Amino acid sequence: IFYARKYGRQLFWPSGTKGLGDRSKWLPVDSKESKHKFMQWCQGNTGIPLVDANMRELVATGFMSNRGRQNVASFLVHDLNLDWRLGA
Repeated sequence: IFYARKYGRQLFWPSGTKGLGDRSKWLPVDSKESKHKFMQWCQGNTGIPLVDANMRELVATGFMSNRGRQNVASFLVHDLNLDWRLGA
């Protein structure tokens, strides 16, 4: 909470709170490819069973375990190269 109080909206800047980091590997949020990948991820149709099972559980029940959230978030950022804020 203190970190959020200190940095406020800067937490959600693409460059982060320090203004560092190269986010050029991320796909543009408004591109057709990123929208398609994001929708596949949301619907649990990525082709990766672990990710798909967690996303389908979320759609069906509104719940996902903490480990599941970590896994699907990691997949969103590192495998699909999408901005983490899409999944927030």
